[in-house]
Amino acid sequence: MWSVELRAADRVSPRLGGRLCLAVVNSVLWRRDAEPRELLTGYPDLVEYLHDVGGLTDAVKAELGAEARQHPEAARDEFARAIALREHLFGVMTAAGRGERAGLGLLDEVFRDGMSRLALGPDGRPGWTGLRVPAWETAASAVTLLTGPDLALLKQCPGERCGWLFVDQTRNKSRTWCDSRMCGNRDRVRRHYRRTRSA
Repeated sequence: MWSVELRAADRVSPRLGGRLCLAVVNSVLWRRDAEPRELLTGYPDLVEYLHDVGGLTDAVKAELGAEARQHPEAARDEFARAIALREHLFGVMTAAGRGERAGLGLLDEVFRDGMSRLALGPDGRPGWTGLRVPAWETAASAVTLLTGPDLALLKQCPGERCGWLFVDQTRNKSRTWCDSRMCGNRDRVRRHYRRTRSA
């Protein structure tokens, strides 16, 4: 089988994971909690979120919003597909962060579908159109991460309620928490409380 190399062109804020696919996976707050908080409740939320993290241009956001308003049922179906991919990727990336492998069935399906729909735009650059763009962009980002050198830098926040995934972009590769002011501080407070209570 021939292989191709995908370029990492989807970097997003390190606070959200550093890669588009991880920002999507991290769209659930307190994932390990009994009641995790969902940030995405419909297709418009998904498009807005991807735009906010830098995964969609203003023009693409506008196009997807208009298409979703014209075809609300199809948009609901695509939102469900994107959420299924997100949950699949959480398992895949969690395993990868531990140096393990997980089944890639749904990722493979969405990635192949997206690659088969690529077309050259007026500027000669390849791209997608249609309501599946969020899922295709997420899948392409995930494949880029899983097959590139940054996979060795993939970590998962050990926060008791968290579980966010991120690429450690610090100079000395010592990042532990998704955010040291949130999960890191919670852990420090918890350990201090246990020490003072036991004393």
